[in-house]
Amino acid sequence: MNLSIVIPAFQAAKTIPATLASILAAPLPEGWRLDVVVVDDGSPDSAALASAVSSYPAVMLFCLPQNQGKTKAMNEGIARTTGDVVILLDADDTLVSGWPTVLERVVANWPRECPICFTACRTPDGRVTVTHPDYSGLLSFSDMLAERFSGEYLPMFWGDDLRGSGGYRDPGGLWGCEMLTYLGFAKKHPLWISAEVIRVYYAGRPGSLSDSVMRASGAANVSLCYDFVFDAYGEDYRHLAPRAYRRRRLRQAVFAAIAGEARAMALWRNAIHWRLPIESAAALVLVLSRGRIGLGMVRLGKRLGLLRRFG
Repeated sequence: MNLSIVIPAFQAAKTIPATLASILAAPLPEGWRLDVVVVDDGSPDSAALASAVSSYPAVMLFCLPQNQGKTKAMNEGIARTTGDVVILLDADDTLVSGWPTVLERVVANWPRECPICFTACRTPDGRVTVTHPDYSGLLSFSDMLAERFSGEYLPMFWGDDLRGSGGYRDPGGLWGCEMLTYLGFAKKHPLWISAEVIRVYYAGRPGSLSDSVMRASGAANVSLCYDFVFDAYGEDYRHLAPRAYRRRRLRQAVFAAIAGEARAMALWRNAIHWRLPIESAAALVLVLSRGRIGLGMVRLGKRLGLLRRFG
C-alpha cells in the first residue's frame, strides 16, 4: 500500500518535530511506501520550520509565499500525493505508537465505496475524543447532519477519491471549513467510522485550532463557516435534522457573540425553539455575556460537561 500524510503547517516549528518523529519512528509493514508532505502556509517562522523538517530527509516541504489559509495549504499538499490512502494531520498532533499496525486493521475493514474514513482520537492523558468510542460502521449524510457521531476524528481518504474531487472545498479565509467537504462527500456516498485510535489530539494547546476558536478572530471564522454550511445544506438540515439545525444555529450565535459580531442576538432569535428550552436559555446567557466572561463560561461549560468538549 502507498500511504500519503499531508500536514498543513503555520507557526508550527516548535510542535512539528514531535509530529514527524511519531510518524517516522514506527516501522512500516512490508510492501508499504510512505510519503509525508508538509506545506508551510507562509509562516512567520518559516526558517525555523524548514530547519525542523530538514532533520527528516524523507519529508517533502513545500512553502507558500504568503499565508493563504488552511484549506489552500491542505490542497497544495493533496495535489502532490500519490498514496492509495491520504491522511490529513495537524502539525501539533502525533500518531500513536505502532500506528501502522492499527492502520492496517482500519484499511482491512474500510469499505472501498466509502470515500472517507474517520478514526477516533485520544488526548495525551487517554481521553477518547468522540461520543461513541466503540462504534465502527457507516456514517450517513443524515447521521452527519444530526451529529449522531460527533467529536474529534482523524480524517483519511481513498487517494483517488480525494484527488479526483480536487481536494477540500475552499470557502476562502484563513481558517478551513472542513465540514463543507465532508458533507459534500456524504451526500453522494456513505462515509465510514472506525473505533481504532491513530491520532493523539492536543486539545487546547496555546496556538492550536481548538484554542484559537475560543478567541475573537477564531470564533469569527467558525461563525463564517456556519454561514457557508447553512447556505449549502440548510434545506437538508431543516428536512432531515431540524433539531440539530437549531442547535447549530444557537452555536453560531454564541461564536458570533465571542467574535463581537453585531448580528449575534439576531442569530439567537432566529434559532430559539420551544423544544430546546435549556439550549436556548444557555445560548442567550453566553450571547449576552460576550467577551471574556462569555469565553470563561464556555470553557467552564466544557469542563463541567454542559458543552461538548470535542468536535
